Amino acid sequence: MAGFDLFGVGGRLLSGIILIPYFAWGIHTLRIRYVYHHEIPAPVQAMTLAAVAVFYAVESFLLRAFMAHMPVLFMFSILGLVVSGAALYGQMVISLCSQVLVDFVMPKARSGTREPRYAPAEALEREGDYEGALQEYLVIARIFPKESTAQVRIGGLYARLGQPEEAARWFECVLDRIDSAEKCLQVVNRLSRLYLRDLERRGDAARVLERYLERFPDAEYAQSVRERLQRLEDTAD
Repeated sequence: MAGFDLFGVGGRLLSGIILIPYFAWGIHTLRIRYVYHHEIPAPVQAMTLAAVAVFYAVESFLLRAFMAHMPVLFMFSILGLVVSGAALYGQMVISLCSQVLVDFVMPKARSGTREPRYAPAEALEREGDYEGALQEYLVIARIFPKESTAQVRIGGLYARLGQPEEAARWFECVLDRIDSAEKCLQVVNRLSRLYLRDLERRGDAARVLERYLERFPDAEYAQSVRERLQRLEDTAD
């Protein structure tokens, strides 16, 4: 590129510009995982980590180019990249490795499916060890991100542990994944009660009921849901 000074202002500018998607995507993936509790697909994780590796190579080259006479500053810059990478993408490395390990240790059956093992978590739950059961269900949810049963139970345990905000987040995440009108209503009922009684968010409770009616307008219990929604709207007035 004509006029581009790799060892001067141009190099510094490019080094700063490529930091923007590095941090932006890292923060976005953390929000997906820890705020919305969604599992990023393995191919996306693999592509992300490959892109991060390319970023490290380019950024290290640029830093070396205009910090050739500042070795201490260069080392601190590289250290900063390593620390930020561990914070932003370390969880993705662990997640991808765990998925690969699970596929290797527990390969898919000929039917193309794997079944999660709920027995250890259920045993802990029966014993009243809700924290231990929660950790077991979280592992299942990580390995089987499309398994709605584990996510519903996680929401229920967070509610038992007095964390209604976290419980509501898990119920919200799983709501649209349930195809059965009856099972979906069970989650809707629990979620609307959380919003009404524990979180005092009447608007969110009404939104959840409306969401159910949009998906299952002709379900067996749709009319009772409409009546509850109407009562909520009447009391709000």
